[in-house]
Amino acid sequence: MAEDYPLEQLSARAFEQLTVALSILTLGPGVSAFGAGADGGREATYEGPVNWSSTTGFGEESWDGYIVIQAKQKAFPDADPARNASWLRGQIKTELDSWEHPDSRRLRFPKYIVFVTNVRLSSTAQSGGIDSLNEYIAKRSKEKLFKLGLRGWKIWHRDQLNGLLSVHEGLRNAFPAMLTAGDIVARLGALGSHLPHSDRIREVLIEHAQFSLLNEQWVNFSEAGGDSRDSIDKTIIDLPVSKDGINQGFALKTIIRQGERVLRRSLTANDSQRHIVLTGAPGNGKSTLSRFIAQVYRTNFVLMSPLIPSAQETVDGTANAGRRLSLDTPKNVRWPFRVDLAEYADGLGPNGDKSLLRWICEKITRRSTVDITPTVLHSWLRVWPWLLVLDGLDEVTQPEVRTRILDEIRLFVELADQIDADLLVVVTTRPTGYTERVAPQYFHQIDLGYLERSKALEYGNRAIERRLSGDLDRQEGVTRSFGKAVRDPNAERLLKTPLQVLMLTYILEKLGTLPADRYELFWRYYTTVYDREAAKLTSLASLFSNHRADITDLHERVALELQIQAETMGEATSHLPLTTLRQMAVNRMSDIGHDSPGSAERIADQIVQAATHRLVLFVPESDDTIAFEVRSLQELMAARAISDGEDSEVERRLLITAPSPHWRNTWVFVAGRIFSEGYDHQRNRISDIVSRVDDLGPLPSWLCPVAPELAAEILDDGLSATKPRWQRRFVDLALKSLSGTIPRNVRGMEIGLAAAADNPSIKTHIRNSFRQALVSAPKQIAVACLIMAEGNLGGAAPVDPEERPDYVSLLAGTGHLKSGPIVTLGALLEAGICDFGESRDARELVLASLAELRQISFVDTGNDGLALLQYDMDFAPDRTVAAFENDESRMVFELLCGNLDPTHWLAQAVLARLLWPIFTRIPVGEEIRESFNRKA
Repeated sequence: MAEDYPLEQLSARAFEQLTVALSILTLGPGVSAFGAGADGGREATYEGPVNWSSTTGFGEESWDGYIVIQAKQKAFPDADPARNASWLRGQIKTELDSWEHPDSRRLRFPKYIVFVTNVRLSSTAQSGGIDSLNEYIAKRSKEKLFKLGLRGWKIWHRDQLNGLLSVHEGLRNAFPAMLTAGDIVARLGALGSHLPHSDRIREVLIEHAQFSLLNEQWVNFSEAGGDSRDSIDKTIIDLPVSKDGINQGFALKTIIRQGERVLRRSLTANDSQRHIVLTGAPGNGKSTLSRFIAQVYRTNFVLMSPLIPSAQETVDGTANAGRRLSLDTPKNVRWPFRVDLAEYADGLGPNGDKSLLRWICEKITRRSTVDITPTVLHSWLRVWPWLLVLDGLDEVTQPEVRTRILDEIRLFVELADQIDADLLVVVTTRPTGYTERVAPQYFHQIDLGYLERSKALEYGNRAIERRLSGDLDRQEGVTRSFGKAVRDPNAERLLKTPLQVLMLTYILEKLGTLPADRYELFWRYYTTVYDREAAKLTSLASLFSNHRADITDLHERVALELQIQAETMGEATSHLPLTTLRQMAVNRMSDIGHDSPGSAERIADQIVQAATHRLVLFVPESDDTIAFEVRSLQELMAARAISDGEDSEVERRLLITAPSPHWRNTWVFVAGRIFSEGYDHQRNRISDIVSRVDDLGPLPSWLCPVAPELAAEILDDGLSATKPRWQRRFVDLALKSLSGTIPRNVRGMEIGLAAAADNPSIKTHIRNSFRQALVSAPKQIAVACLIMAEGNLGGAAPVDPEERPDYVSLLAGTGHLKSGPIVTLGALLEAGICDFGESRDARELVLASLAELRQISFVDTGNDGLALLQYDMDFAPDRTVAAFENDESRMVFELLCGNLDPTHWLAQAVLARLLWPIFTRIPVGEEIRESFNRKA
């Protein structure tokens, strides 16, 4: 008798995958599978002859025609076959009703149907028997289904599935939820030849998971002004996500849902983008979510062994949080590992020769008495499902190191596919748009949205409750103030991210008033923390009172230095030696006239003590260095340093930093400070800088414009919301994207314009601009459609959405492409070449670049224009970069792009996509340092 496998332990999606796999084994490779989502009443289809044999247990007649296979899994099968049959009959009735309904949206009606179920049915002629279900379907067939075309059906029930799984052991082993204890022991034993202590591998991996469970459970309220920490499961909330502008629900649920699938390449042939890139704005909770999702999977994995008491407490807390968030407990027990990518970047070594797999080995070995080698982990990857969380790609800013990290991620995924591993990789980063996607052939991107008002209220109240749990009266007062603040329409732009909510609760606790914008929120946080410390009766009270400007100046100088350092050194967290910090303080005291012997040094020592032990914005490290604990606060203080000086010098700094993604948040903070504290002529200067930035940028505005996206970020930040004169100017600058190339960050464009659309007259202006773009040239239609795909800014669009091309797929090189001839980027551009009067050197640069660009291919789909084909991710456009560094050859490329067929707009967009990350990540920190030193 075949073993009874726990089919109910599979997730619904995994059971569907199992159904498809068994159908292929039984019916043949002609079975077509359908992915997750609406499937039109089918998990798979098959068309052709089927010769059943009585030896298979499925009957002995022959079929020939269109077959639909449907999966029917019951989460908790009953021991009573009669109840199982009653449940299955209800499922079958629902399906048949849907096929029969005259308004059915299902496509082709099947000639045959196969129902695959995990419930056990009796073989006798009783209410719980399979015969009763066959009789029911036969009756329905006589009434109507036969006329519609149905000629046969089969029900594959539990006993038959058990028989198939016993025969096909390889398939069974691909679904870990069905593995028996003996199977697990056998898998671990397979590692014995690679591990000196093979009996320890299970304990080593579980011990590391338990250690990580305890070590990564904390949220520090110090990030938002508190002086305590709390377990992440007590404060975690799920955040909304979208994909290509379409709501996908919530982040944690989306990731768990993906993890429930068996992600072996052999079982997901039609879904190459199995892995996830999770993007979010600064402070949007990416790292917190990454930590918690790892905790969720750790709690499952560590239950394979007895737990130490503290781990049991964390497991229980994580389970309680899952219930609070309505998260399904993962049935696919993945082994989780979380990597801080910036820390990994530090560990790559001088030549960058440390693989991601080796890095993981080293992290495990540090906590183990056994050396874990890459060979062991490679084998473990082959036999057991993994969840690999790679957190903080945006923290890796040095271009060469970032490229290497991206290569390592891609190579790791390809290694997993090569050995048919069941792997889910989740990468977190700040938004990168379409120009720098992480291995798009393997990853799909989901974007964290901002908090809705109700979620912000829920999160803020929970944080207040946890942080002030020892003072109920103060807790009640802050909760009341926070509830009032949330209802204020002006507060909505200050409640977008969890970090902003935490900071707002702290500020309300101390001051009871509402900041005006994001700059004010972060700056008010600093001043509130400062005032709190200054009010305490300590030996440093007079220092805080007399040297406020000096202490603040020190924070600004340190922040700027760390921001510059992070741009070029690629460190996990930028560090400054304590000796350097002290010397900065000494220099400041000397500059302001403390010249008596030992005076500057004495006061500097007090200032360093105050900064590192009382204000605690700096975090002391074990190697006698300090760093900012919260990146956004570092960017705030760096912004204040940049904005301190003569107007002309500040303008120069802003023009230098505007194109750089590394400096973008700092840049917007500078604008925020000027709009909050400056004068009208300074606000005019900000809008003038935005309008002129493309004239002086590293890439020409016709190819990679910065101004529209910079304007959109200013609109999103809300700093001009109460100043309509400037808000309209920024809206017009953002709308220039409709007449240019594809924006780097399409989602950011939509968010910024949507924020400004709260003003009715501006909303009308935006909609009219989109309507005009949608009846313009193909490139303008594409830009408008891509931005509208992230929202609904265009209103009632004059182009039928059903008739538009799938611009996202065309641009990303994903999805099902229409047929057509293959063309290359080099050939498309070369078709317009003629004598433009350039020099011989410039022409040679252009021709070398065009030859290089023949490595980028498209499908010419005709009316829909071009569709990008995947290209080698290692492709480095060195010759094209050289051409664009030359003024003459760059002008030739502008003319070549202008000569493109209007339907070939994607060629210019891809050229921009290749060059944008290279030129915008050129370090500019040294120029900023020189400018700042001139001020000093």
